[in-house]
Formats: sequence, structure tokens, C-alpha cells
Amino acid sequence: MSRFSRIDRVVDVLKERGFDYLMVGPSADLTYLTGLEPVADERFKSLLVAADGGHFAIAPRLCKEEFEDELAPDIPVYVWDDSDGPSGTVGGAFREHAVSGRTVALNDGVRAIDVLYMTGEFGVRLADGGGIAPGLRLIKSPEEIDCQHAVGRMADEVLYALEKYIKPGLTERDIQIRLRDEFESRGGDRVTWVIGSGPNGALPHNTRSDRVVGERDIIIVDFGARHRGYRSDTTRTFVVGEPTDEQRRVYGIVLEAHLAAEAAVRPGVRACDVDRAARGVIERAGYGEYFNHRTGHGIGIVVHEQPNIMESNKTVLRVGMTFSIEPGIYLPGKFGVRIENCVEVTESGAVPFTRYPRELRVI
Repeated sequence: MSRFSRIDRVVDVLKERGFDYLMVGPSADLTYLTGLEPVADERFKSLLVAADGGHFAIAPRLCKEEFEDELAPDIPVYVWDDSDGPSGTVGGAFREHAVSGRTVALNDGVRAIDVLYMTGEFGVRLADGGGIAPGLRLIKSPEEIDCQHAVGRMADEVLYALEKYIKPGLTERDIQIRLRDEFESRGGDRVTWVIGSGPNGALPHNTRSDRVVGERDIIIVDFGARHRGYRSDTTRTFVVGEPTDEQRRVYGIVLEAHLAAEAAVRPGVRACDVDRAARGVIERAGYGEYFNHRTGHGIGIVVHEQPNIMESNKTVLRVGMTFSIEPGIYLPGKFGVRIENCVEVTESGAVPFTRYPRELRVI
């Protein structure tokens, strides 16, 4: 599906909801609809999609070529200069397209400071359009899913490389640097990570990085990168040297929870049912209080999008949805265990993007 046909789908939603325009600021939505990834700085820039099929964009002069290169030739770009500010250009564009007095839905990339004067000067009625483009992004096309499988295979290669690299005496920062280099050498970019060894692994989003890995440490390696515009997100938990009985037991519970959630995935099941499948295993084992986050999140052109796999989300799963499954147990001051795969929903159930073994890996 071309990005311009995605804009046509926005038009259909605007008509259904009775909105006249959708204003899209710098965000994943803008990238999804146009391919644009402008810097989200203080300069006003936006795409406006009209329910009558007309579109236009507003951009600072330093982004002029970027907008004109990515947008279709029939989408005019109204350009403003730093010396003048955007208000005059916005006013001219609004008058030309009869935006005054209309209902403009906003996505979450539009800053409040940029729209305050619109309601006063132009009588624009503002509405919440934050769910419009994410709703379209919810079901991935076959081409998008192919991209996610490709970056998932890349993550597998990185994990095999890390398995050979990790050893006592390295710091968490050493592992971060090696992980980044391994992914970038394979064509990935925008690498992200959470590395937690020993007691740092009990912090699901550990931000420390100077701890030295020791013998019998459990290490959580949570990482992802972008390739061909789509993201990966994978977590594996390693143990350096022979694991303790407690480490084996906790790992086994998390693996059972992970597999139970994956087995629950199929069209027609609710997101909350997948969460409950994982959470039930951990609660029955007596560790419910130590599983302190949702079971998963959607993934696509950004790491976290819809659908959230959590107890309060009643969204019914459909073929083409993609999300993570990542239960965990975190024992304060001791260690943590998390296992994560991202999957696509197919008619026959969940198909993972990563194939690296989920059994406990001793290194």
C-alpha cells in the first residue's frame, strides 16, 4: 500500500466522524502517511488532510525541500521564514482552503502552543484526532509484516553474536556498545537497549550502565533497532555460569507464561485475554506482585504503538496485528527475568519475528 493511499483512508475516517480536517504534526503518524520525518523542534510544521479530499502542508523554509520531495505533487506546501514566523503563512493557507470555522482534529504531534491562536483568530473548532492514524496503523499490510520479519531475523543474528561476546568482567556499557555495533553492521539503525545484570535486572527499564558482570549473574538483554522503516524489539535473559536453583525456577515460570500467552493469540481473542494467559501463570506460581508491567505492546514504525496487551484492553485481535509478548519477574535486589518476542497475528495463531531460542542460555 502506498503512503498516499493511506492519506485516502484518513479522508474516509474524517467523513465517518464528521471532522473537516486532520492536522498531523511531526510524529510516527506523519511518517506513516507521507514518509516525512522532520525534526520535532519549535518550528511549526504540519500536514492537513481535508475530508473533501484536499490536502496541504505548512513548513519552515529550512524544511521546504524535505516536504516537497516526500509529498505528492498535488499537495501544496506553504512555506514560512524564521524572520516572519508562521502566523501569516498559516493565515493565508487557512483562508485559501476555507479552514476558518471548521472542525480540525489534531494528532499528538501538534503542540498546544501552535494551535492556541487558531481558535481565536480563525474560529477553528479543535477535536481529538489522536486515534485516527494509529487506528489505520493497527493492521499491517503484507509488505509491512515482511519488513518486521526482516528486522527480526537481524535481531536473531545479533543475539548469537552477543552470546559469544558476554563474559564476566564486562560492564553493561560494554554490552550496549557491542550490541549497537552488531546491529549497525547488519544495516540496522536507531538501536535502543535495556541491559540489566544481577540486581539491575530487577529494574525493568534499568538506566544504569557501569555495573561489572560477575559469575552466576543473570543478564537481561532487551534491544531493538529499525530497518526499512520498521522496528524490532526482543528480550532474552542469559546466565553467566551455572544458574542457581532459584534462577532456574523463576526462568521456567516466565518461559511458561510467555508460551501460554503466545498460544492464546488468535483472531477473535481479546488483548486482555493474552495478558491474562501470561499473568495467570505467574500469579499461580506465587510471583504475581513481581510482574509489574503489561504483557506486551504493538510494534511497527515505532517501538510502542497499538494494541497494548494488558488487562484493561478489550481490543479484539485481528489478522495483521503485530505486538510483543514479554512477561517478566523482577525480584528486588536479586535479579530479573524477561523473555520477549514480537509476533504477527495470523489465522493459525501467533508467528514470531525472532527465532532465537527461548530456553535458558548459559554462557
